[in-house]
Amino acid sequence: MDTTTMPQGGLTRHPAAASAAGEMQVLHWQAHPCWPVRHNAGRALAALRAGAGAVLLVRAGRQSLERRDGHALFPTDLSPSSLDSLRLAMRTLPRMRFTLLHGCRVGGEGSMRMAGVGDATLDACRRRSEGAARAALWRFAAQLPAREVRPVLMVLREPWHAAVAAHAAMARPDLLVLADGGGGPWAAWRWRARLRALLARTECDLLLLPPARAA
Repeated sequence: MDTTTMPQGGLTRHPAAASAAGEMQVLHWQAHPCWPVRHNAGRALAALRAGAGAVLLVRAGRQSLERRDGHALFPTDLSPSSLDSLRLAMRTLPRMRFTLLHGCRVGGEGSMRMAGVGDATLDACRRRSEGAARAALWRFAAQLPAREVRPVLMVLREPWHAAVAAHAAMARPDLLVLADGGGGPWAAWRWRARLRALLARTECDLLLLPPARAA
């Protein structure tokens, strides 16, 4: 959804988020004659790295920010840092219903098949991985306050950005949440590429979170 309008200024600060989880900057999608996705991704990343806390990128024509309930997708590897980012997202948007998207592909599957490992063994590996993911979510949910909305887990077996984009097209969420995992130059480049790919293939708003250690 790249045909957009450019509101004046393009950036506001949301006081409700500031009281709950640190200041959040709100960027409104801007039109660009050639590369709207690259342009808006760059703006959001620049705000994130300038220490803005959470950065919300609002697509053109979306609903007013004053009503910030609905459905959010949060891709996660269920690592401690990713779950810390999820806590920040849930504090920032307490009225959202979160669906966690977790990839459970078998590492080294191609080599295992070449070595003669059969489908039954690979399926058993996947089931163990999925069981560990559900156990991690159960432990996380058990730590939430009693009135907190419990997130839902969806297990994916496709490549990361393709699976997330496909699920977003099917579920039509209000928001996609991406957490910067930090790391070196290669990790930063890969995260930027994934961000641009998802912006190009989805139509929902985007919430970017800083690395958990900086949240």
